[in-house]
Formats: sequence, C-alpha cells, structure tokens
Amino acid sequence: MEKKNIVLAIVLTLVTCGIYGIYWFYTMTEDVHRLVGRRTTADGGMAILYSLVTCGIYSLYWMYKMGEGLTEAKMMRGMMADQNAGLLYLILAVFGLGVISEVLIQSAINDIIDFDQRGNGSYNGPYMPQQPMNPYAQ
Repeated sequence: MEKKNIVLAIVLTLVTCGIYGIYWFYTMTEDVHRLVGRRTTADGGMAILYSLVTCGIYSLYWMYKMGEGLTEAKMMRGMMADQNAGLLYLILAVFGLGVISEVLIQSAINDIIDFDQRGNGSYNGPYMPQQPMNPYAQ
C-alpha cells in the first residue's frame, strides 16, 4: 500500500471525466479494509456497483463507514482519531461536497501509512506506550 498524491488524484479525476475517480474510490475502499484488518463495507468493486445501482445512496453509507474504519485503524495504532469523522464525511457528501470527504479520507489513509512506515514499515498490533519507570520501585 502506498500513499496517493491527493492533488494529482483530483486533477486526474477531472481530466478523465471521473474515470480516475472511480478507481480512486475502489482503492480507498481496499486501503481502508487493509488498514483495519477486515472488511468494513462491500469490497471496492461491489461498493462502486452498489453506488451506481442506488444512484449514489450507497456512497453516503460508504462515506460514513470509511470514517468509522479510519477511526478504528487509527485507534488500533494509538494515533489521535476523530470519533465523528464518519458523520463529518456523511454531512459533507449530503451537501454535495463528497469530493472533500474523499480528500479527507485519502489524507487519513496517507497519515496511517506514514505512521506505519515510521514504525519499520509494519503494523504489529495496537500501540502500547511505555510505562514510565518508577524510581521508588524495588
């Protein structure tokens, strides 16, 4: 899994009249599933199909679930996580700002990838902070 350049993804989506946006949607779905360690929604291809069949209604559910999944992935690593990310993504999408939700989702994915790479490139379970040493303990 590698980080994606958000500006490039937006430009490619505009230049390709949305075709790259479909690929981006697919990869974000699969990336979040990998980061959480389980499927939180339908797989990428089915999520696209459900969004098309429901005329975008499924994508609202997808936005919410991506926020929940990213919060879970961050908490597993001991990262700061916004508990309301899913709700924020959903509200932005309802008001026609779904692309901003996608930017925020990709940004969170990139943050987690950065965090994992700083830890020797692998995630080995939840982050456990070191206990401070008690100088009075025997």
